[in-house]
Amino acid sequence: MDQLFPVIFVVAMIAFIMMKQVKHVTGNLDLQGDTNSFDKYAKFSVAIQNHIRAIKLDIDSSKKIENPRYILVDGVDEEEEIEILSDYLRKLVFFETLLAKKKTSDEIEGELFGILSRLDEFVKQNCKEGEVLADELRNNLLEEYEN
Repeated sequence: MDQLFPVIFVVAMIAFIMMKQVKHVTGNLDLQGDTNSFDKYAKFSVAIQNHIRAIKLDIDSSKKIENPRYILVDGVDEEEEIEILSDYLRKLVFFETLLAKKKTSDEIEGELFGILSRLDEFVKQNCKEGEVLADELRNNLLEEYEN
């Protein structure tokens, strides 16, 4: 009986150390998974930015683009619309910074959805053939998100 207590104590210590190690390893796996998801959002943010830059380049009359796809409807203030697109770009750059890693995936997805919804409405309301262009943009971005 006297030898039973030291054996139980040693077994308890080994179990405690093993539990700590398992928690440590699984904690590191969770952090690595979060990093990958944030990298995914950063890459998707860059893809969205590229599409917005293309739209911005097409609607800017100071740039001489042959066959622009995005043409503003008559009566729309070009400078104001370019500023709106620039604002979207500024918001999207945030997702490439370290500060974005402090947000949860749900928060990031919510903010990206908000920007994409406003961009969709922007194209529909301000561009000739806006419905068609918005559908193409949505499909292109969906494809890039899936990749």
